[in-house]
Amino acid sequence: MSSAQFPATPSEPSDLAAAYGATRARIAALLLTGSAGDGQRHATTVVPACPDWTIADLCAHLAGVAADLVARRNPGPDVQAWVDGQVAERKGRSVADLLDEWATVSPAFEGLIESRPAGFAGLLYDVVAHEHDLRHAVGQPGMRDDVAVVLAMDIGAGILERDLATHGLGAVSLRTADKTWIAGSGEPQLSIDVSDQLHGTWTLMRLLGSRRSEAQLLAAPWVGPARTFLPALAHMTLPPADVDE
Repeated sequence: MSSAQFPATPSEPSDLAAAYGATRARIAALLLTGSAGDGQRHATTVVPACPDWTIADLCAHLAGVAADLVARRNPGPDVQAWVDGQVAERKGRSVADLLDEWATVSPAFEGLIESRPAGFAGLLYDVVAHEHDLRHAVGQPGMRDDVAVVLAMDIGAGILERDLATHGLGAVSLRTADKTWIAGSGEPQLSIDVSDQLHGTWTLMRLLGSRRSEAQLLAAPWVGPARTFLPALAHMTLPPADVDE
């Protein structure tokens, strides 16, 4: 079993860029082929892990973030307004059209990840999280042990490191059957061990990625004062209802 202490040396930029491109392609295949049909059958389906968005809205977000960053339309102080604007600008467009836009700008965005991983690799975390949001929404789970999930969890542990420092909290230990992440300074005051669970890395990624309700997050097998650490464990607004994947 390997371990990682954060701040960590990032993965190879080419691996991060390749994982982003592969995840984008899987999302397109998920929504445009098979039981999801041409994507429009599910366009108005609400995404349970992101209940303010439909599947079409989420596709608009994915296309919009990449398109804006490639065009150097960077977010200002209000990142949420930047994201909301991308979705609003694309209202009414089909899922297929949105995915086409994303496919067009993705190679250039992958180039940004490879050339400037410190600034752009975090978007791999976003796209992997949204792949599984979409899989849940259309009832097509899968790819829970993909390399992209491991890379995303590495990024997620780095985000936790940042949030622990922001809130003045101590270290947290996160353990799976394959790897242990230590985020924060000093001896861990909070720990979780999911080494006996199937898809343990995916389980942690979803738990720490604001994809579980507060009740679900606190009910996880933590050892230590989980509620005290909640401001760092929930780095975004949590879904109001349980998300059962």
